[in-house]
Amino acid sequence: MNWGIIGLGKISNKFAEALKLVDDANIYAVASRNQMKANAFAEKHNAEKAYNSYGKLFRNDDVEVVYIGTPHVFHAENAIAAMEHGKAVLCEKPIAMNRKQAQQMFDCAKANNVFLMEALWTRFIPSFIKAKE
Repeated sequence: MNWGIIGLGKISNKFAEALKLVDDANIYAVASRNQMKANAFAEKHNAEKAYNSYGKLFRNDDVEVVYIGTPHVFHAENAIAAMEHGKAVLCEKPIAMNRKQAQQMFDCAKANNVFLMEALWTRFIPSFIKAKE
């Protein structure tokens, strides 16, 4: 699975390191508003493509899923743009600033038949799964 990562800060670096441990996951493209930052991140994480525009990453047909690590005030805007290009989205928390934005995101995912999920890693810790049972 070819991943794109936007918003290349501290949390995205941690995500990229963790993604390297996942079978069949490939950090294919990264994007920042700053080309030098995108190039450095791509080199560090062996990404094939580095963009200075999120839109360029979204338009790349080889990107299948996008991790959104931008500041949370931009999550809805970025996720909707990615999903409108047919990309599945894993969005850092909080997924949106409010219920209205979250609903717009869910509606967009449904309209484009793509996966959307908040990146809440604790959901997958075995002790949390057991506690929910």
